[in-house]
Amino acid sequence: METSLTKQNYNHQSHFIVNAKYAFNRNEIDLILALLTAIRKEDKDFKDYSFDIKELEEKTFKKWNSMQLQENAESLMSKSLKIQISKNNWKIFNWFSYFEYNNGLITCRFDKGLKPYLLELKNRFVISDLRMILPMRSSYSKRIYLLLKEYAKIGKRTFKIEEIQEMLLVPSSYKEKYNKFKVSVLEKAQTDINKFTDLEVEFTEKKRLRKVIEVTYTIKKNHNDLKSFISYIRELYVNELLFHTKEKRPLKCSEKGLLYYADNNQNINKKESQKLWEYLHENRKELYVFKVSEEEINEMKKNISLISLDAFKDYLKENFAHKKIIRLTKSNTKEKFDVSIFPNGKLYDMSGESLDENSEAIWELMYELAQNGRLKL
Repeated sequence: METSLTKQNYNHQSHFIVNAKYAFNRNEIDLILALLTAIRKEDKDFKDYSFDIKELEEKTFKKWNSMQLQENAESLMSKSLKIQISKNNWKIFNWFSYFEYNNGLITCRFDKGLKPYLLELKNRFVISDLRMILPMRSSYSKRIYLLLKEYAKIGKRTFKIEEIQEMLLVPSSYKEKYNKFKVSVLEKAQTDINKFTDLEVEFTEKKRLRKVIEVTYTIKKNHNDLKSFISYIRELYVNELLFHTKEKRPLKCSEKGLLYYADNNQNINKKESQKLWEYLHENRKELYVFKVSEEEINEMKKNISLISLDAFKDYLKENFAHKKIIRLTKSNTKEKFDVSIFPNGKLYDMSGESLDENSEAIWELMYELAQNGRLKL
């Protein structure tokens, strides 16, 4: 039998799934992520994915038995994930449509409703490396890593405490005692992510009347993982231009994972390759495949602002303070007026009149127009 659990370690998930509401234990998340690596870029539909326990152990670097696998499969089939498309549009799915165990062979299939969020993804998706997520012992650490990975190129992400607790579906005891949530979830995730992954993160708190209302993570590249960097290039950037050497020679990585000069397709010997890999790792911000323009970053920020009304408000507050956002017409006088925003996030009429009574309705109108591409940001 040809196993579905190949040597591929990277998976792609839509940002809608990354930001979905769900709560699975560590083994369940590991099983999901291991099976996501079986999906190929060219797949247009889900297949039946088959494997045996030994192959699963090799993939996840942990021991499994048939009873343990059955318990986790049953648990997965009883738990849902909720995807929030917009304020008035949500969807609830199961990850899998079925599991089958037959004489040591496990077969399963992802739920067909997840196709738009896992197959043929064109934009706004998150790439993660299974090998970085598996060592983390906390399921919350794994989730928070994915949430921060989405914002890695922007460099920071802010969560309202209620927002992240709802995403992770933490127990009520964590909601009632923030310090317990902080130690067991936020601090634990920061330690795990910095230790095991390609990200280096740190969070700060914002308080209101001595109560912590939000946390902001700063996100940087973790510079201590050469092995993962090489694997990342070998899997995702085959035959793409990486760099020009001092001699102006174009450097690429072949399908076999070997560095070569693209001007004459000459493979580079092992000794020189090692030096080049180290050089590329140290200077990875300069690699052509990693360079992100300011325009691309701004576009990502715009896209992310449409995830929720709160994110949209934060984006306008940061980028449109005292600038015209939209021109509206007063219903009673038909007089036109321009709407702007104070740095504190409060909307105002640029002609001087108050918008307090209508501000929420204006927010919802602007958010709806922005989602439909009718509000220029």
